[in-house]
Amino acid sequence: MNKKNIKKIYIVFFFLIIPFSLLSLPESGVAKEDIVTIGMDDGNAKITLLQGEAYLTRKGITKASPLKTHDLLMQGDTIRTSGSSRIEILLPDKSYIRFGENTQFILESASINPKKTVRDISVKIFFGKVWAKASKLFAGRGRFALSTRTAVAGVRGTVYRMNVNEDSSAVVKVYYGEVLVSSSSTEKSTKQESGPHSIQGPKPVSGPHPIPGPHAVSLKEWTHIVRSMQQIIIKPDGTASKPFRFSPEADEDEWVQWNKRRDEKSKDIDE
Repeated sequence: MNKKNIKKIYIVFFFLIIPFSLLSLPESGVAKEDIVTIGMDDGNAKITLLQGEAYLTRKGITKASPLKTHDLLMQGDTIRTSGSSRIEILLPDKSYIRFGENTQFILESASINPKKTVRDISVKIFFGKVWAKASKLFAGRGRFALSTRTAVAGVRGTVYRMNVNEDSSAVVKVYYGEVLVSSSSTEKSTKQESGPHSIQGPKPVSGPHPIPGPHAVSLKEWTHIVRSMQQIIIKPDGTASKPFRFSPEADEDEWVQWNKRRDEKSKDIDE
């Protein structure tokens, strides 16, 4: 083979192989492993157990569809369980959330940043009962919160449950760790104070103006730390009792026993 033919072969090889090689290169910007969000293709939020029937209403779709074990969930999904039903969901931070019969909730956010070990988990319960086992992998980093119309229960690494009635009254019981429970109005005020405007650059300073004096805090604005083996009761009007201890013996119903057995099976995941 002469040199002219060898040169032609090299040219053909270059134009055929190089484009395919470029397709395999990673995209520029944030790497895919940096941010993991719940999505149908991600496989990070999964139904690991379903007893009975549960139905999914996806954002932008009015018709509900039945769920089954191993189905994937995404942000904005609304789920409702029927009578005598239970569902267990494994979140991307390795936390477990379980819901009892006649419960309706929406997955408001569920994402993690594995490199920074930060999570953003938020579930709003309209009514029903929920049991949460928050993973220790992301303890103290980011948000893990269950909320109702009147209250927000945020945790680090802990085990707790919440029962929400249709009149918006609720009870939060903590079995291990601590839960910061606050009114929804307190949560909104905190977000506004620490919102985007708080990190903007300097603003023009106005002239002298009167400073408002101390003012009474509304009964609907409150925050309590609920510790192990304590509970707090939220009333329909959004006010709450102070945390107080509950009896482990009186608390041992079938729902609690079932969740404790499920926790035992998953305890090695985040330890």
